[in-house]
Amino acid sequence: MELSTENLDIRAGLEADVVVHPVQGNPNQEFHVEVSLEPAEKVQIVGIYKGDDGNFHVKFIPVVPGTYDIFIDGEKLVDSHFTVQAKERQMDVISKLELKGEIPQQPIGIAVNSQGLIAVADIHKHCIFIFGEKGDFLRTLGCYGKKPGQLSSPVGVTFLNDDEILVADALNHRVQQFNVKIGTFVRSFGGEGTGEGEFKNPASVCMDGEGHVIVADCFNNRIQVLTQDGEPVLKFGDYGLGKLDHPFGCVFHRGRFIVSDAWNNCLKVFDRSGTFLKRIGEKGEADGLMCSPWGLCIEKYSDHQNLLVCDGNNGRIQQFTTEGEFTGKTVCKLQYPTALTTTPDGRILCCDLQMGEVFILK
Repeated sequence: MELSTENLDIRAGLEADVVVHPVQGNPNQEFHVEVSLEPAEKVQIVGIYKGDDGNFHVKFIPVVPGTYDIFIDGEKLVDSHFTVQAKERQMDVISKLELKGEIPQQPIGIAVNSQGLIAVADIHKHCIFIFGEKGDFLRTLGCYGKKPGQLSSPVGVTFLNDDEILVADALNHRVQQFNVKIGTFVRSFGGEGTGEGEFKNPASVCMDGEGHVIVADCFNNRIQVLTQDGEPVLKFGDYGLGKLDHPFGCVFHRGRFIVSDAWNNCLKVFDRSGTFLKRIGEKGEADGLMCSPWGLCIEKYSDHQNLLVCDGNNGRIQQFTTEGEFTGKTVCKLQYPTALTTTPDGRILCCDLQMGEVFILK
């Protein structure tokens, strides 16, 4: 067997493809290819596929940067020193998101549904922009005001389903629901206060796997979990171990809440019941350190997930494993990224508040 390593650029958290040439013996023989790493849990094998040319493709995802040995039929290659090196991921801006028609002035939040529909929260124009998959303007939702369906500094946005969005209406201290297909207001819940189901400047909103709404209740220094009707289910982070100081973002992943604790310059992880588990990062500019983290996003590759973080004051996006190990970052200088999301076709969309743009990253 021989391996093709020409132009091989392996990056942590991304799928790699190593080509195996069966030049010895019967090229159609069955054999097993094993990609291993010490510790073994740091690599995920996606699969082994035979191409039309008779070559075999070993597809795997290196979870972290490091050296990976390749084994065939349980035996190391003839060159016992053969390795492939996975480097940290380097993300760059491909282009601005090409939006047609009316466009946002200060995009601060973004979400995409399974059909590629894009929702952008504009904190300056006090509305939500809806664009088609190719960036065609469809409509705006909301306008400045306090009445139902009106907005005052909307910050976070998420899709409740393919037809409806939830908006963190920050200065109205509530969450509002809109139908994006017909452009109508559906309902709102919350109101200013410190009680359960009340908010002070909610900064982001997302969903868990059970249909609950998760709100980063920023100025109350807590996370609230509610039903879709706004009934309180759980709150945490406002006292004790893991106390939050202005949480700007939150995602729910595999039974855990991951929170961007902005004024503590770190991420904090809590279990499903709201019990604090651990801290990721601290204040600084080096890899893995942060300064006022904002939006979070889970990027999926096969069964592997990368945690992407808007590192606001450091002007970059950082990538971590979902356990909190640094694995990559943007190599371009952003000014103040606040939110990011992935699209069905694999793009990463990022809002830069100070530049007033939505960028496509790769």
